Amino acid sequence: MDTFGTHLPKEIVPDSLHNSFNSRREEYVITGKILRQRSVFDLDKDGFSPLHAAAAAGQVETVKTILGIDKKLCRLKGSDGMTPLHVATTRGKTDVIRELVSSCVDCVEDETFQGQTALHLAVQHQEIGAVIAIIELITETNRIEVLYKKDEQGNTALHLATWRKNRQVIEVLVQAIPEESRTLEVNAMNKMGLSALDLLVMFPSEAGDREIYEKLIEAGAQRGRDVGTANVERTTSTSTCQVGAMGSQSHKDLVKYFTFKKYRDSPSEARSALLVVASLVATATFQASLTPPGGTWQDSLIPDASQNRTSVNTPNQQAHVAGQSIMGTFNGVAFTLFVFFNTIGFSVSLSMLNILTLGFPLRFQLQVCMMAMYFSHNTAMANIAPDHVKIYCIVITSILAATTPVLMRLLEKPIGMLSQFLNSMLKKIC
Repeated sequence: MDTFGTHLPKEIVPDSLHNSFNSRREEYVITGKILRQRSVFDLDKDGFSPLHAAAAAGQVETVKTILGIDKKLCRLKGSDGMTPLHVATTRGKTDVIRELVSSCVDCVEDETFQGQTALHLAVQHQEIGAVIAIIELITETNRIEVLYKKDEQGNTALHLATWRKNRQVIEVLVQAIPEESRTLEVNAMNKMGLSALDLLVMFPSEAGDREIYEKLIEAGAQRGRDVGTANVERTTSTSTCQVGAMGSQSHKDLVKYFTFKKYRDSPSEARSALLVVASLVATATFQASLTPPGGTWQDSLIPDASQNRTSVNTPNQQAHVAGQSIMGTFNGVAFTLFVFFNTIGFSVSLSMLNILTLGFPLRFQLQVCMMAMYFSHNTAMANIAPDHVKIYCIVITSILAATTPVLMRLLEKPIGMLSQFLNSMLKKIC
C-alpha cells in the first residue's frame, strides 16, 4: 500500500480478496459508515476529507453520495493543496476522475501548492489511463487551456512527460494540442529557459529517445536557444528586465528544479538513487582502506637488524613493516585524520544501505555481507596503521564507526538549523 493508503479509514482500504464480490453493495455499506463517523466537510489529522479517501480508494458510489450533499466538496483542498481529483489522479482511478469532473468541471483547473494540475500529477505518476481520461474531459468541456498550464517550475505536462521519457503520454499530449497552436505550445519554456526538447537532449536514456525526438520534431519542437524570445514565457510580451532577472536566477532555479519534491518525484526512484549513491560511497571508502593514499610498504625495515647494511640504512628512511601505510609512517596526524573521515563515510553509507533495504528479500544475507565488510574494513585499517598511531586507529574504527549512525541522527537537527541560519545570513549579505 502506498503512502496515502495509510490515511484511509479502515473501512475503505482496498482489499482485492474482499472486494472481488458484491463490490457495489459493499460500497453503500462503506458510504454509510464514513458518513456516520464524521462530517464530509471535516479534514482528518493528515489533512484529508472523506471524499479524498473515497477518491483514493476508487469508490465511485461513495463519491457520488458525498457529492450529492454538496458538489463544492470536489474542490476541497487537503494536504499540500490536493483536491479529491488530484488524489484520484495519482492513484489512476479513472471512473472517479470522470465522476468528479462531470459533477464539477472547474475542478480540472485546480492546482496544488506546487502549482500542479491533475494533468501534471497524472503525467508525473505515469498513470496513462488518467492522462487520457483528463484530456478527453478537458476537450469535451472546452478547457483546453489546462494543457498549457505550468507548475511552479514553469513546467507544462509535456515537459514532465519528456523528462519521464513516456512516449505514449507524449503522443497523447501532442495530439491533444490544436494544430494551429501546436508549434507554439510544444516549444513552451520553463523557468530555466528549457523546452521539452531540451530536457530530452539534456537527460538521455539508453532506449526510446529516438522515437520521442522524432515525435517532438514532427510537432515542431525546437531547442530553447532556437526559439524566439517571444516564446520564452507564454505571455503577450516579455520585458528586458524580466529576461535579465531570469538569467540572474538561473542558478537558484536549477537548484530548485532538482530539489526532491514529495508529490512530484517518485519515492521508489529516490530510494534507487540513494541506494546507488550509498553503494558508491561504501565501495570508495572500503577501497581506500585497502589502498590508502601513498600506498603501503612492500618491504620491512628494522634498524637493529639492518645496521650492517649501510646501503639500506640511510638517514631519510624510517623503521617500517611491510603492509603498513607509507603516509602513516611519515605523518601520523594526516593518516589519523584520513582514517577518521574515511570511517565516517563508510559507516554512514552502510547505515543508509541498511535503512534503504528494509523489507527486501534476502535482507538477512545482505546484513551478513555488510557486517563482514564492516569488520574487514576495521581489520584492514588497524593493520595498515603504523605502531605509533595504531591505538588511535583502532579506537576510531571500532567506537566511532559503531556510534556514527546514532550521532548522525542526534546532530541532524542542529546541523540543519545551523545551515538555515547561514543561508539566511548569506541572503542578507547578497
